[in-house]
Amino acid sequence: MRPASDSITGLTTADVEARIAAGQVNRVESHSSRSVGDILRANILTRFNAIITVLLAVIVVFGDLRDALFGIVMVVNAAIGIVQELRAKRTLDRLTVLATPIVAAMRDGMETQVPVSDLVLDDVVIVYRGDQVPVDGEVIVTEGLQVDESLLTGEADPVDKSEGAKALSGSFVVAGSGAIMATAVGADAYANELAAEAREFALAQSELLNSVNRILEIVTWLLVPTTALLLWRQWEAGDSISAALTSTVAGVVAMVPQGLVLLLSVAFAVAVIRLGRRNALIQELPAVETLARVDTVYIDKTGTLTSGNIVHQRTVALPGHDVGEVAEAVAAVSAAETRPNPTAAALAAAHPEPPPWEITGRVPFSSARKWSAVSFGPAGTWILGAPEVVLPGVPPEITELAATGRRVLAVAHWEGEIDDDQLP
Repeated sequence: MRPASDSITGLTTADVEARIAAGQVNRVESHSSRSVGDILRANILTRFNAIITVLLAVIVVFGDLRDALFGIVMVVNAAIGIVQELRAKRTLDRLTVLATPIVAAMRDGMETQVPVSDLVLDDVVIVYRGDQVPVDGEVIVTEGLQVDESLLTGEADPVDKSEGAKALSGSFVVAGSGAIMATAVGADAYANELAAEAREFALAQSELLNSVNRILEIVTWLLVPTTALLLWRQWEAGDSISAALTSTVAGVVAMVPQGLVLLLSVAFAVAVIRLGRRNALIQELPAVETLARVDTVYIDKTGTLTSGNIVHQRTVALPGHDVGEVAEAVAAVSAAETRPNPTAAALAAAHPEPPPWEITGRVPFSSARKWSAVSFGPAGTWILGAPEVVLPGVPPEITELAATGRRVLAVAHWEGEIDDDQLP
């Protein structure tokens, strides 16, 4: 059920097409990972490959190809990094396509499901509790609309949004519903501006790779005088230019730590394979070392690193109350939710047959209030929320259940009609 307003008609199809033609659409050039060109350059244009390539070129031009087998190390080393990063890129790109969100927008006077990337300037977006605001805009209709802007501002308290207030993309609706007219889309939206700054790619820092690169840097400077001395000695010994160059390369190639570089790449590759079997995706080989140094993981909230699925286990009646009456009230309250959150959905699934009570008033759930309420006329008002908020005192039975790690909700009844967000 969308926010009630006779004035909400939204854009027409012609208006939408005109704005798309003008580039006023909510599309941003976004890459989930590096391009193929960047991956190839990062793995091919390295100091190690430059040294080996120069030595390999001398052997190919002046010597025997059988003496150029040391070049295999360079090819294998580059191939390991390229193959792994291309596999990671393919996986990330596929995930990006599958995660395209859909929002409700008013088009031609009707509420229509539209991909976020197809929203245009002046579109009227309908948001409900649990939705993320997809564009910057102005609130034109509100029904108890509250948003959480902590992702953008760091402020955890919900913010009430009245008509005319500004809503920022990236904020979440935590209570009520509303209609927002888009005033900034695409790269101009606040969330996309922040994302563009945060999306700047930076290679994972690896102490092992940095140490190897320092060794290669020293070797590079030592190669110049060493090569000159060896070449002069071979020339003095009467060797031809081809023989002198071949012998010089054979002498200096041993200075390059090929085995160390290859061993490091192989070790990283084996670690990536083992992590892949545990459903871990590694974008860069050096990230393995970073992960190996982690000893503590901080979990933000349910749903970030966990599934967030909730299942109703049982309904318990406190002494002096009937469990059937409680279950009937839970069925009515959960069925009254037009946009149920995971908790309400779990309750509705466990109580699929609500009583035929007529809804006469409601207060939507808010994380700040920690309760919701629905009035059913003669059946009174039923309140569902945190026990410590809804009940005057928390009974021992609830404390014992909560101590087991379960999420416990309390159901309370009031004979009156609720008409504001104050708990009776």
